[in-house]
Amino acid sequence: MPLQELPSRLRRGLYVLLALLLPVIALPLFNFSSWADKLAQDASESLGRRVAVKAMRLALLPRPSVTLEGLTVSEPNGRSLFARFDNARFSLSWGALFGGQVEVVDARVEGLAANLYFLGEGRLNIDDLLTRRPKSQRLSWRPERVDLVDAALTWNDLHGQVTRFRKLDLHALDPEGDAGAITVLGQLTAPDWSGGLRVDSQIQVDRQRLTAHLQGFRLAIKAETPEWRDGNLELTGDLSAAALPWRGRLAHATVRASAQRGDQRWQTTIKSPEFRGGEGGLATGQIEADFGIKSSQRELAGQLKLARLAADPQGGLVADTAKLGLRLLDDTQNAVLDIESPLRIDDWRRISLEGFNLTGSYNHKALPSGAIKLELGGRTAVDLEKERFDWDSRGKLDGAAVTAQLSLENFLTPRYAFGLDLAKLDLTPYLPAVDNAPTLDPKQVLNWSWLDGLSARGDIKLGELDIGRFRVFNLQTHVEAGKRQVLLEPLAADIYGGQLKGRALLSGGKVPRLQLTQTLQGMEVAALMSDTFGIDRLSGRGNLNVDVNAPAISIDALRRGLAGRVDVMLSRGEIAGLDVGDMLRGLRNNLAKLTGDLVKVETGRGTRFSDLSARFVLKDGVAESRDLQIRAPFVALEGGGKLDIGRGELDYLLNATVRGGSGLPELDALKGVVVPIQIAGPLNAPAYRVDTRALREKLSAPAKGGK
Repeated sequence: MPLQELPSRLRRGLYVLLALLLPVIALPLFNFSSWADKLAQDASESLGRRVAVKAMRLALLPRPSVTLEGLTVSEPNGRSLFARFDNARFSLSWGALFGGQVEVVDARVEGLAANLYFLGEGRLNIDDLLTRRPKSQRLSWRPERVDLVDAALTWNDLHGQVTRFRKLDLHALDPEGDAGAITVLGQLTAPDWSGGLRVDSQIQVDRQRLTAHLQGFRLAIKAETPEWRDGNLELTGDLSAAALPWRGRLAHATVRASAQRGDQRWQTTIKSPEFRGGEGGLATGQIEADFGIKSSQRELAGQLKLARLAADPQGGLVADTAKLGLRLLDDTQNAVLDIESPLRIDDWRRISLEGFNLTGSYNHKALPSGAIKLELGGRTAVDLEKERFDWDSRGKLDGAAVTAQLSLENFLTPRYAFGLDLAKLDLTPYLPAVDNAPTLDPKQVLNWSWLDGLSARGDIKLGELDIGRFRVFNLQTHVEAGKRQVLLEPLAADIYGGQLKGRALLSGGKVPRLQLTQTLQGMEVAALMSDTFGIDRLSGRGNLNVDVNAPAISIDALRRGLAGRVDVMLSRGEIAGLDVGDMLRGLRNNLAKLTGDLVKVETGRGTRFSDLSARFVLKDGVAESRDLQIRAPFVALEGGGKLDIGRGELDYLLNATVRGGSGLPELDALKGVVVPIQIAGPLNAPAYRVDTRALREKLSAPAKGGK
């Protein structure tokens, strides 16, 4: 219906209403620049900071509101910028306006950018803004809702570390009421990582006391770095905070964190009745923490208990007593460690245990008869920022005095440096002790997977090493491990009355190999052969030069693939089981045996010698010698043959030549005769056979001058 056709009274009412609404509708279109300048001037004088407002607009619908655009606030010095925002809208209460009051009931700030930092002594650069001032009788703040949209904050801590918050959205409903709630969403970037955050909580703010209480507080952060993925942190509890001085308390606190690094899954849960922070630093009540690192190969689980954690004058966190339990498990080994020590934490990056006491045990499937016991004391520290672990300890390892140092760099691909000085290591109790005990299968493939990625260097000293009947004293070596190799050089020890010097190299790869280059001087060979190989046939003191290598696939492969050379030089010894002189005298007196065939001989005595020398060339586990020489009283022996180490068999031929001068007619009569002696059979119990052809010819020949 056209407006002209309306009743005149109705038309006049509409005209009056339109006249009233036009200013209301047009009001937001006006820029009250003079009012904005006056507001900025008053704010600058009130805050003691330089405040500027680009534009100011007013609106009456849907409720009275004031919108400020392009507002900036300086630092107290008036020069550097503290904060700015694109626009801020403050909604007012109609009821308060009718009563002659200005009451803010809603605030929405968009595009805020601010800088926060410590001034020292627990003060922030916003403390002056929070100082309570006399309230205007005509202005009050009773927000039903506060919205912060697309904000950005930059935080500088005392150590110059910068954390940036971006795309922050904060929504608070009735924050000063009894049923307030707050939600915060955003992104943050720290010096070493970045991620998203979310905060959910009930909230109650008391502006007069500058306090806030967040019931059911929950902070959740998801983070990623080039090395870490799927990182999650959740902090829950009841948070109370206050300003001037700044302080806070998180009651019923629980922290849960997890992340993936390579194939390692890291996770922890920390619980405490409360965390307190303020001018005196951070302090807590009792803390209980469970943590673990799990990969495809092994799992480390731990538990930490603290009675109390508090700040010290240097700004660190200290606990008089910390109890830490560690459990290491994998397919081949496990370790149990319990540590009690004072604890210190600096900047949440470095953790130190000064004066710890450790008890524990270590077990490996290669040690079927028991675990190695540990009792240590010393100091240790972990630097999470530098990814470094340091350890220095003294104590007992299975009852023997030990000093150990260890440092580790880079937790993902660790590099180790170590030093070990151990008075005695007796592995005998951990070896099979009875016939039915499990033994190492010679054909079982040896596992060298621990060489993968191993990077280590250090020094080892062992006062005494016992493995069964095998004993070594004053063992010293330097270890270099890397690129799937372990090198021990120099390698020195006192062994069986002599000295060992040389090197040992273990190389991984498709075909792992073990290489030994050793010089052994002045050794008692009888004890060495007996304790190492169970052979009691050879004695004497002498020297050995060893340069051998073998595939380290299995014990059987080591024996059958042995290659290289061994030089043997002995003096003042004995070959047990065969007395050459006694054997020749016996055959001389028993002509019936001189058939020209090989005759088996047996004797319980041995052949003493003044010198023995030979070079053995090894190939495919067989040692061959062609230059064996033995000087014995009245007899000289030389010869050659093969020693099959893989099979444990001997095949040797000795030529015995009687030199005479014994004073025994039946022996001196054989002067110049060469008697072949064949030695064959198992290495620990060979058979001796004599070729009697030369003896028969010598004894059957007519005497010189006969008819």
